[in-house]
Amino acid sequence: MAARGQALAIWRSRKWTVVAAVSGVAVLGLCLALAPRRDATPDPAAPQTLTLSPRPFAATLSLVGSVVPGDSLDVVAPFDGVVRRLGFEYGTSVTPGQVLVELDPAEIGQRRNEAEAAYLKASKTAETLADWSSGTEVARARRTVDAAALDLADLDRKLAETRGLLDRGLVARGEYDGLAQQKRNQEMVLAGARQDLAAVLAQGAGANRRVAALDLANARAQLTRLDGQAAGAIVRAPEAGVIVRPVGKGDEAEPLHAGQAVTRGRLIGSIARAGGLAVAFQLSETDANRVQPGMAVTVTGPGFGGLAVAGHVTSVAGQAAAPAVAGGPLASFPAMARLDALTPDQAKAIRIGMTANITVDLYRNPAALVAPPAAIQGAAPAAWVKVQDRRGGPPRTVPIKLGRIAPDGVEIVSGVKAGDVLMWATPTAGAASPAS
Repeated sequence: MAARGQALAIWRSRKWTVVAAVSGVAVLGLCLALAPRRDATPDPAAPQTLTLSPRPFAATLSLVGSVVPGDSLDVVAPFDGVVRRLGFEYGTSVTPGQVLVELDPAEIGQRRNEAEAAYLKASKTAETLADWSSGTEVARARRTVDAAALDLADLDRKLAETRGLLDRGLVARGEYDGLAQQKRNQEMVLAGARQDLAAVLAQGAGANRRVAALDLANARAQLTRLDGQAAGAIVRAPEAGVIVRPVGKGDEAEPLHAGQAVTRGRLIGSIARAGGLAVAFQLSETDANRVQPGMAVTVTGPGFGGLAVAGHVTSVAGQAAAPAVAGGPLASFPAMARLDALTPDQAKAIRIGMTANITVDLYRNPAALVAPPAAIQGAAPAAWVKVQDRRGGPPRTVPIKLGRIAPDGVEIVSGVKAGDVLMWATPTAGAASPAS
């Protein structure tokens, strides 16, 4: 009985020991849960430093455009006519002398014949006036004057004879008076013949001759022009390149086809010289004054096969293609960049109409002092930075002048120098970037 009581006492002692251990573990867990937790990440306000040293810096502008003919020749219809045959397709290469369009010469031939007839008439008139004084009209007028003068001289002789007979009483007074009247009439006939001669002579001199010369010159020019147009009934490619569709409105934007009537001067197409390509793009009104002719560009594209082609801006329009509208988008300005020195492989890979990604070099400095945006405090023109004291003192606040801003940093134009150590705190969320 005593042994049984002793075993019961030992069991109770072990039970309370387990209870105490479990209670201790619970209290320890509670203390750990209530204790403050420590983050393993560094303090967000930990200071950062950067030693300034000159390095290349560039500010760029990325745009999207399309490949267009840069150096091209326009091919136009030489005269009004009907297309008889086409010898090309838009977007294909052409060679010098290749037949592009053959026009029906029937209409231009008729007009050329009419011009030749007018030229022959004008030539005959000018030739006649050039030798007018010895021509048939003047000769006829001179003969009329000479005949009138002879008739007057004959009447003078008869009148003198009749006067002698009248004085001797051999003829009647009425016969003499009749001859005298005939003489007066003949004198008027002679005067009229001389006036006619003067008028005929005037027709071959002065303004009349000048008018005939001008008519001849105009007829000759018209005939020469139509001869040239008729000779151009077969339109050939003047140079090698790629012929592209004309850009315009109405009929000019439509491709040509056989049997179509065209007017003189109508644009058939433009031949882009080999290697003479450009890129057309649009600039917003905020960028129109930032991009200037002569700036370098780098052009890539999804269809370029990995090529990156250098070029330069050639023009920025002074008038907006799409003016700004209240409540709508900003105005846009057309611009053009020429691709420089394309190799034959590049010219073959880059096709007109392809999408082009343009990167414009707005600014480039080979030795600039560049700081991270987080190191810049304030905003231009009152921006400043903290510079580490070389003697171990507290950081100095130094006013600075900002230059260009790029994704990789901010250019500092003045206020600090190479070797200065900038200090700043790690920026928190929502920190503002410096403005130039």
